[in-house]
Amino acid sequence: MNVALTHWGDVICQEEFKPLPKEMLMQLLKSDDLFVSREDVVFDSIMIWIMEDPATREEEFLDLVGEVRVTFLSLSFLDILVKRSRRAGETDIFSRLIKKLDSCPPPSWQNPKLCPYAGRSYDTLYVLGGKHDKEQQELFLFQPKTGTWQACSPLQRRNLTQYAVAAVGSFLFVTGGYFRDEFVWYSVDWVLIYNCLDNCWLEGPAMKKSRNSHCAVGVGLYLYVLGGSTDEGIIPAVERMALMESEWESMSPMAQPVERGDAVSVGARIYVVCGLDENGHVYDGVQRLNTETDSWDVISFSPLPRYDLCITSLNGALYTVGGGAFRFDVETDEWTQVNEECLTQKFFMGCSTVNGQIYLLGQRKGNSALPTVVLFDPYLDMCQVIDNKLPCPLPIHGCVSVRRFDTWA
Repeated sequence: MNVALTHWGDVICQEEFKPLPKEMLMQLLKSDDLFVSREDVVFDSIMIWIMEDPATREEEFLDLVGEVRVTFLSLSFLDILVKRSRRAGETDIFSRLIKKLDSCPPPSWQNPKLCPYAGRSYDTLYVLGGKHDKEQQELFLFQPKTGTWQACSPLQRRNLTQYAVAAVGSFLFVTGGYFRDEFVWYSVDWVLIYNCLDNCWLEGPAMKKSRNSHCAVGVGLYLYVLGGSTDEGIIPAVERMALMESEWESMSPMAQPVERGDAVSVGARIYVVCGLDENGHVYDGVQRLNTETDSWDVISFSPLPRYDLCITSLNGALYTVGGGAFRFDVETDEWTQVNEECLTQKFFMGCSTVNGQIYLLGQRKGNSALPTVVLFDPYLDMCQVIDNKLPCPLPIHGCVSVRRFDTWA
């Protein structure tokens, strides 16, 4: 179901789509999570399904079209429908259905109040990067529907590095880091918040512990920070803050303290993979925090342990990239190697899952990096470089996806 929702444009072109039962089709069309580049595609998918067996499916047309969010159809598409409905003498099935829609539209097409106020939700990608010795670090937004980038309000903080970036709701959080004043580097407890809706930065409540090279991840309406280093050494300390609160609370410490690991959430659980331990050795464990019971377990060990891995989740599985790529099933605890040339012996600066596809940014090359964007889709068996001119300056400090939806006034 999740794959169908995120790959609707591809699903409707497959033979398996044509015999889909009406009930299943209705369930998919009702979903807020149905990802389409335009609502026009939803209307087109209904027509494709009906035209496969018009004799028995034509009577289902108005029911199905009622799930189209008419206020989000493009004007050019609506213009085509109106012109088609006014043509006289045409008797083909498509024209007949459009005329039926014109003469007897579903309630949601007649009364805008019955149509959802919001469009279907979708992921956007935020990328924060740039050299720490500049006056500001640049923030860019990628819109997957249009494939375009836009510059956002930059982070006005010089000489700050090794911080963590996470998203909760419509907010990005930059936590901690290593900061240099005139002469000395030291860990900080800073929290800087970017409001995606207002395109502005503000300062948040300081963490209980200053730290750098740590992990940060959002779970529901909570922001978690995990492990990392202080000026004294690597710590297992975990703390969280509720989105609407102004205080941090201490949580159960990690089973194994690490720095330069990576973390991702799946449901109510947080997974921290690998990192460096107190002795500077690579730790190979997968640590899991159950946020509902505030308890830690070490559930597995990486087949290719590294620090500075890129990790993301997709449909109940973790994907780790760094020197090689692996898939970890969180239900069975099984590892599977991902055999993609674009990922073999490659290291990246950041990755995130966006609308059922994995984006990897900034390929590391020794002490430098390439401004590339690699798109990996395990369901379409696709892995390729889609951009060689990432607009965000390197190095990348964080890339996160933020769920959003469009509204109409």
